[in-house]
Formats: sequence, structure tokens, C-alpha cells
Amino acid sequence: MRAILCTAPQDDMRTTSLTEVPVPEPGPGEVLVRVHAASLNPVDWKLCTGAVPWWDGPHIVGLDAAGVVERIGPGVENVAPGDRVMWHGNLNRDGVFAEYAVSVAHVLTPIPDNVSFEAAAAVPCAGMTAYQAIVRKMRVEAGQTIVVQGANGGVGGFGVQIARNLGLRVIGLARPEAAEQVKRLGADVVLDYRDPELPKRVMELTEGRGADAMLEVANPGDARKSLDLICYNGQLATSDPLPDLSHTPAYTYAASIHEVALGGAYAAGDLRTQRDFAVMGADLLRWMSEGRLDPMIALRIMLEEVPETLGRLRRREFDGKAVVTIRGQ
Repeated sequence: MRAILCTAPQDDMRTTSLTEVPVPEPGPGEVLVRVHAASLNPVDWKLCTGAVPWWDGPHIVGLDAAGVVERIGPGVENVAPGDRVMWHGNLNRDGVFAEYAVSVAHVLTPIPDNVSFEAAAAVPCAGMTAYQAIVRKMRVEAGQTIVVQGANGGVGGFGVQIARNLGLRVIGLARPEAAEQVKRLGADVVLDYRDPELPKRVMELTEGRGADAMLEVANPGDARKSLDLICYNGQLATSDPLPDLSHTPAYTYAASIHEVALGGAYAAGDLRTQRDFAVMGADLLRWMSEGRLDPMIALRIMLEEVPETLGRLRRREFDGKAVVTIRGQ
């Protein structure tokens, strides 16, 4: 089968290319999926360039995919051949930029009939990260105000939409040229994240109190840069490494800070969180089926274009999601 293989991480990604590899076999509790579509995430180029020192090749790249179950391994009962499924994969195993891929069965989400493979494949990593942060970690309530950093990106864009669907007031942070796009996703207000008076702007919008919660997708360094945007006893969820708290005086923010590490559930062997991938995915695809969640597809590419597009993603040349069409719908 054709697949995007990284033979060994290298900064210029010359070792990541399209090649022929054997079709994998599903083991106990696993399924073989005929991949129809997959999507790119920043972690993909980070792995290929050696940003994660313990990840080495040869390794098929890719974490998010959608397709049709081809064959099941021993002990699988929740899915059957012919089922349309979506999933977020394990970066410690071969990935999904391939014509076939293997996944453990308990993370698979059924795809509604009116949702395309491409749309479903755009969701898992970014969508579930935002969902885990907002719903599972911060447990926000309708009527509260949330600040979403990087609101025109993958995690941030899904975060805006999830918050809107939950009845929150959304303050999106993005570049001015992306403001209309972020408003279309559901933000009530869009502020320039580079504005030196950003804390003042947020306070003005929240009657001097600050937002109830914030979804942070890029490490600001000093935690106070984010904590200054939320209220006392507010919540901060971050999908980047935790910000530096060493300069944060005790008892001044009383904030709850949440580390969001979606794929870490595989490394930790946490089956409960892994099974929740399927549950979170079902909510996200239900919203998509109902027209309440935009997959934010910015680029549609073919399998051989993946390495070049990973470079473009690394250089931040586009917003939204890049989706690989591997088979027709």
C-alpha cells in the first residue's frame, strides 16, 4: 500500500516521503481500516523534524483519519466490517497517512451518514483537544464568558464553536485580518492578541471582572499574561506546555490551571480517557451532522502532497485544517 513514511526525523523533512509498505494486520482488540481521508496537525511536522526526541523512524506519519472498517481482530465487538469510523491515533504506533491503518477498536467513533469522510477526519486532534479542555476539564456553564486564544486555528477554531454550542459568550483572540472568519465560527467579539492593552479590553467587555475561562493554545511564557484576562477563581486550560508560574504571586488569582494532553492517554495507558475519545468524537460529529460545527477545511490535498503541506503548516501559511483525500467518498 502507499503511505507517507518518515525513515528518520530530520529538520528539513527530506526523510519524509510517499512510499510502498505492507498492509498492516489487526491484533487483538484492533481493527484494520481502509482510510478514505486524513488530516494534518502540527504534531505531525514536529515528529518528522525531530522536535520530539524519543520518536524515531521508520514510522508512518499521521494521527487523524476516517474510513471504513475492513477487518477486525480477535475480541472486537463494538464495530464490524463496513462501518464508517473516525479516530485519533497513537503517535507511538504507525499512523494514518496511508491506504490502510490499524487502530484499537475502543477509540473509534461512528460517522453519521450525512457527514463526509473528509469532514470527519478534520475533527479528532484539534476538536477533541478543545472539547476536553472546555467540557471535560473546565466544565463551563451556559452564560459564562470564555477567551479563546488562536481562535482562527485548529484547536482555537473548534474551541470557539464548542463554546458557542454550549451557550457561552466567546471572546476570540486572533489577527485583525481573521476577525470576520472567527466571528463566523461563533465569537461574539474578536480582539487582536498583540494589543498591548488586551487585559484592559477584556475587562471592559466583562464589567471589570475578567473572563470565567480561557483556552490557551500557545505558551505565553509568563502565566500572568493569560491569568490577567480571567477572573479571580477563573480557569485556564492550556494545550501547550504549562506557562511559567514562578512569577505569579500566591493568592492573587486563585485560578484553576488545566493541562490538556489528548494523546498522552495512550502513553499513560489510560483506557478510560482513550474510550472517552469515542464519546467526545460522537458529540462533535453530532454537532457537525446538525450543521452546528464547521470542519474548517482550508486545503484538500492528495497523499503525495503531505510532506510539502506539512512544511506549509509549519510555516503557518494557512489557517484551518488541511485534509488528505486518500479514497473517494
